Amino acid sequence: MLRSLTLVTLLAALCACEPRPEAKPPPPRVEQKPAPVPLTKQQAAEFTARCAKASREQFQRALKDGIETAADGKAKAAFASHYNAGLKTCFYLLTVESPATLKKMLFDVNGGELYGDYLGSTAVESPPVRPKTCRVESFYCASAGEWDVLVRPYMED
Repeated sequence: MLRSLTLVTLLAALCACEPRPEAKPPPPRVEQKPAPVPLTKQQAAEFTARCAKASREQFQRALKDGIETAADGKAKAAFASHYNAGLKTCFYLLTVESPATLKKMLFDVNGGELYGDYLGSTAVESPPVRPKTCRVESFYCASAGEWDVLVRPYMED
């Protein structure tokens, strides 16, 4: 009997020495932001028209007639604009092409921020030559095709 009492006492002492598993704190509450209210067709048309007007004005200030003199000859310039409703931003894509080079730049018209730029050759070479510059925000690219893929989310909804 003394032996079983000693065994029980020893087991109780061992159990008391082990730390109890700590209770995990509840996971933090994630506050959900309300979904953005989609634009009406009229609002979307209005923002798109404003974006096109601001882009056209920007283009005319920078390149009055769409022709620029470059070291390798005359360069033709063109632009495209797009109001991205998801990002609530007007984007302006400027393309300047000369006989030897192709330059593309993606801007936020209202903020004036440069989102991406590309500078490469217009010559079709085999194997293809990497562009001198190819970047959209923090992503770098190795070809005009990759640049177009990176720009697509800004210029489309």
